[in-house]
Parts: sequence; C-alpha cells; structure tokens
Amino acid sequence: MALWDNLLSSSENGIYMSTGHVEYASLNGTHIFKLIGEVRAQSCISLDKLLNKIEQQKNVIGAIVDLTQTTFIDSTVLGILAKLGLKLKQIHHIQAVMLSTNSDITTLANSMGLGQVFVILNYCANSEVCTRALIEDNITHSNMLNTVLDAHKTLMKLNESNQNMFEPLVKQLQKEQDSLDKTTQQNA
Repeated sequence: MALWDNLLSSSENGIYMSTGHVEYASLNGTHIFKLIGEVRAQSCISLDKLLNKIEQQKNVIGAIVDLTQTTFIDSTVLGILAKLGLKLKQIHHIQAVMLSTNSDITTLANSMGLGQVFVILNYCANSEVCTRALIEDNITHSNMLNTVLDAHKTLMKLNESNQNMFEPLVKQLQKEQDSLDKTTQQNA
C-alpha cells in the first residue's frame, strides 16, 4: 500500500472515511468555504480544482473559510487552505478570513502558519450560510496523490517547522508520483 494511502485511510480498526464535507458559495466576488465535520484529504480534490478556477478570476474581492462546524481537519486540508490564502495574497492582494469556534482547530491552524495568510477570527454566531456541497468527482489515485503532495508542499512553504515536519512525507510522495508518471508514460 502506498504511503499516502496509509496516511489517509488506515487505522487499527479499518478504514477512516471522511465524515465531513466542504460547502461553497460565491456572491459578488466573495467566496465562502464551509468545512463541516471531519474533513480529510478525500474532500479536497474538488476544493483544489475550485481554487484553481478562482485563481483565474478577475473579480475576487474576498474569501471566508468557515470552520465553525469543523470537528477535525487533516494536514492535506490545511495545505489546500494555505494554498488558497497564499494565492489570494499573491494574485488578488487580499487576505482571506478564517472563522473558528473550536480552540483546537484554531490552535492547529495557527501552529501550521495559516495565521500568516488568513485573519483568523474566533467566531461565535450561529448563522446559516447558503452554501452547497462540493461534489467529489473523478477521485483517482493520481488526483489524490497530486492533491496531497501539493497541499503538503504548500504547508512547507509557510514555516521552518512545517518544512522539517513534512519534508520526509513530501519526498516519499514525490517518489510515488514520479513512479506513477513513469508508468503512465510507458503505457502511453
């Protein structure tokens, strides 16, 4: 089993399945991402694709990441969020807002350096936002590997601690991706 497969899905009692999801809404150039429940790497491919589309848009004026209903978030998801924050700063010159009511989630986000690219607010309101669930389509081994690798590379860019923590994982994932690319080229 590949390293990232172990990272994402193995446990002593079987397989971890994401019991959470990501919802999204957009209004007049402001993008809202709501992460609900236990959000893991399996929920990130559609989010990553969406971020690539948003990156190309001209009218982006803001982004809000709502973690008020998030009970767990893995490092791949944090890396995708870091990518969002970095791209918004670099391309659109705006700083996104992250809302959190869970001190553990807030501490984790800050420890990974997301406070450098987001304004992280402890949010205590119970307002409903009109979002829709992102549909997880086209989840392949290759897509998942690319998403996990890119997310962790982005986390490594945020600080030295992340660099040290994720460098072995990224090296292993890169080897797997290179091997997969080689196999794909040979089959073409």
